[in-house]
Amino acid sequence: MSTEQHITRSDVETEAVAGDLARRLVPPAVVLLEGPLGAGKTTFVRGFVAALGGRGVKSPTYALGHSYATAPVVHHLDLYRLSDAHEAWELGLGEMVHDPAAFAMVEWPGNVAGLFDDAQRVVRVRLDPGDDDDERCIYIELTPSMER
Repeated sequence: MSTEQHITRSDVETEAVAGDLARRLVPPAVVLLEGPLGAGKTTFVRGFVAALGGRGVKSPTYALGHSYATAPVVHHLDLYRLSDAHEAWELGLGEMVHDPAAFAMVEWPGNVAGLFDDAQRVVRVRLDPGDDDDERCIYIELTPSMER
């Protein structure tokens, strides 16, 4: 497992870090996005999806999940309103997380502990606000074998 650290000072820079990750990863992979409200999780997903040819990313807080017709497909889930893995499976989100030909970008993964226990290829991304309003500290933890 290796950990990368990036400091970004704008949404554009955050999207660029995510785009770089998207171009390096080989599917399937589950990308767990952690950080407080407003830390830039959806911005990170926007950059990831854009690097794979998609657009129109918005927070799926109320829909819980969106899929983007990128190559490979990206499933974007926001689990903020869920309380356990069983609830996620009942809503069909478990299939999105375990899609063998796709990337799953998951915001608030801690709310459904257990949903990712059998996922083989997990990337952890932590986004923290920096010292000023536009700054973010991004930590990416992944196994090098997941990269191209």
